[in-house]
Amino acid sequence: MIKKLSIIVPVYNEIKTLETIIKKLLKLNLYKETIKELIIIDDCSNDGSKEIIKDYSNKYEIIKGVFKDKNKGKGDSQKLAKKYVTGDFVIIQDADLEYDPEDINKLLKIALDEDKEFVIGYRQMKTSINHLYFYFRELAVNALTFTLNLLYNVKIRDCACCYRLFDTKLWQNIYGRADKFEYDFSIICQAVKKTKKIGQCKVYYNSRSYEDGKKCTWDVGIHAFKRIILDRFN
Repeated sequence: MIKKLSIIVPVYNEIKTLETIIKKLLKLNLYKETIKELIIIDDCSNDGSKEIIKDYSNKYEIIKGVFKDKNKGKGDSQKLAKKYVTGDFVIIQDADLEYDPEDINKLLKIALDEDKEFVIGYRQMKTSINHLYFYFRELAVNALTFTLNLLYNVKIRDCACCYRLFDTKLWQNIYGRADKFEYDFSIICQAVKKTKKIGQCKVYYNSRSYEDGKKCTWDVGIHAFKRIILDRFN
């Protein structure tokens, strides 16, 4: 039986990369002839991203554009996307070019062939970008991953990786807390509490600089650490 993948693309002011990522997703041939739908959630962009989404959603039936009238964060966009998901599986695709859409098939293959309900990527964190944030990022990610594994009794390799694929039944029963980047950690915590059918694979990662539009700051780690602890006991 042919499966369907819902690809959720949260967007906020990604005019530099948005059209490229949409084209890559449109061209992507999925594993085992899986069909796809793109759910692109615009978080009240003001740089022209909204117009690109409207243009592509008018041209392609598989693209659903959703437009928010207030900027509420990436987590809120993922919550909003739930009502539009019609696939058997769900994956989140950032609108930048830090991750390669071809790797979606790696996660999908594990889900289909190994009967996994949650598949998460892990990255090579090294970068040549000269910025204080990137010096401490690897240390912070390792600390967060260690804390999550200790509290939830799992063996995740990179809890901050943005490539996460869910069985839709699991996805619809996850109620991530928070609305911004913190939400990404909450849904991982909720997923590993609800299923032991977990898969992992290495994915391509090319971190962009702040000049190129990167939005994460050092305080994300503090909120993530708080969320990992709070979700364990809620």
